[in-house]
Amino acid sequence: MLSSMRTARRRRNNILVPALAVLVGTGLGAQTSSAASAQAPREQQPLERTELPTRRATIAGCPADPIAFYACAKAKIGTFTPPRTADGTPDFQGYWNANRQAFNIEAHEASYAYQGGPTLIVDPPDGQVPYQRWAASTQQLRERNTLDPPSIEFLDPNAQCFLRGVPRQMWMMDYQFVQPQGSPFIFTLHEQNHAFRVIAMDGRPRPGGAVRTWMGDSRGRWEENTLVIETTNQNGREWLDNVGNFYSAAARVTERITMVDRNTLLWEARIEDPTVYTQPWTMTFPLRRNATPGFQLMEFACHEGNRSPEMQLRKRGGEGR
Repeated sequence: MLSSMRTARRRRNNILVPALAVLVGTGLGAQTSSAASAQAPREQQPLERTELPTRRATIAGCPADPIAFYACAKAKIGTFTPPRTADGTPDFQGYWNANRQAFNIEAHEASYAYQGGPTLIVDPPDGQVPYQRWAASTQQLRERNTLDPPSIEFLDPNAQCFLRGVPRQMWMMDYQFVQPQGSPFIFTLHEQNHAFRVIAMDGRPRPGGAVRTWMGDSRGRWEENTLVIETTNQNGREWLDNVGNFYSAAARVTERITMVDRNTLLWEARIEDPTVYTQPWTMTFPLRRNATPGFQLMEFACHEGNRSPEMQLRKRGGEGR
């Protein structure tokens, strides 16, 4: 049974990746995304300590906590020489995973619905999103209603199988960096929801402001050993986490990705959106290489048979809203 499932996945991969290669006009190697989605349990129970995923205490010799890791990794970066591609740029190719679910990007206690976790926000120092007053009210209203949404606008877009956008897509499940030799693009292929990013590295002009997508438009450059990616043109419908933290379509997300050692990346993103925030702010976390022998991205069925929106929006009496 398992063998037949793997064969089916390989067949799907052999179809999807050449299609992506045609889309971007390069000879992209054959590996893609996916994994089966799971229905939420009918009756949610508090998460016990023994049920929480095993987390490393340290990563690359630094504390695993995102904020402590950030300061430690910054000091280590200058002493490490990353491997290089044939084009001479740092070689990020392979599979990576943040090994975390950011149910809430701010520090939060465990509840019946979410595991507890530290803040991912390194700036401002209080670890909180610097919302304007109206935006803070919007987020708080979403958080109060999202577990029992009275209408569709309170339901996390991810539960509706939409893409997670940038930066949220970058800590969801495994994904692959692909750097084809001689190509003007870097790609990321994501297991979650078949997402992919096409990052133009040649300075080409951006599309006009009328072009808005879930993943936006990404433009990259190398600053010494750091990959800098600026993303605009998102549609503003994305949430940053399960509790409704958000940005608008005017947001500019600037990611900086640097190798700390051969198996560790420091990822950080500065988010600017003067329509929503009182100041720009920065979030961060480590990425670990997935070096499992024979690993491949799996099929991810989400739209297929997805009853999550229907089940979450129905009335307690069983009638649809």
